Amino acid sequence: MNFAVLIMNYLVSLHRKSSQTMEKDNENTLLKIRSSRACIRDGYMWFSDKFRRIFRHTWPIALLFAVLTATASALPVLISPLFLWPALALELLAVIILLVLTRRVFRKKQLLPPAGSASFGAKIRQAGQFILVGIVCLLVVAVLTLLTSLPTLIMMAANWESQMGVLNGDPAGMPDYVLWLSIVVFLIAGFLKAYVWMTIICPFYLVRVTVALKEKEKKEFNIEKL
Repeated sequence: MNFAVLIMNYLVSLHRKSSQTMEKDNENTLLKIRSSRACIRDGYMWFSDKFRRIFRHTWPIALLFAVLTATASALPVLISPLFLWPALALELLAVIILLVLTRRVFRKKQLLPPAGSASFGAKIRQAGQFILVGIVCLLVVAVLTLLTSLPTLIMMAANWESQMGVLNGDPAGMPDYVLWLSIVVFLIAGFLKAYVWMTIICPFYLVRVTVALKEKEKKEFNIEKL
């Protein structure tokens, strides 16, 4: 019995050492200077490699995002087109909440090590890199969001056509189950879109790492000159 306990303790210790080594390797891989292209490529590769762990820690956030975006989709479609602007505002708020909470989880679970600090001036000097990475990431998000939103767009079109038919005197309208089917479709699409938006976090993180390391190297170079 004691021998079995010793074996178990040894295996647990070995697992902890392996986890610490993997985390250290991950930190060393992330914390280096990159070009804009490398920030985008490595950011998406990191998200793909870590997706199972990311999903395990972030699915409640994705579910919250799905509820908010489903509500935003339902307001102008199932209630009234007059709610279009409030729906867009709610969608934007949902994205902000998602990114803030996800970044907090990434830091708390040590998925991303601290990026390091950089002065405001350094960030301004590297603004071009931030803008370029942002444009590319938003284009990727736009394409993936369009793909994941196709069922939602179909349901929206069907509901709007039904409402227009009712206004024009068509008594049939849509079957009752379509309301619940629309809500389910909105929720599933919102859940998928949550992980589409999460993909932009690491590319921007790698840009911040690059800016911080460049400023650190510049300070060390100036000290050596003195």
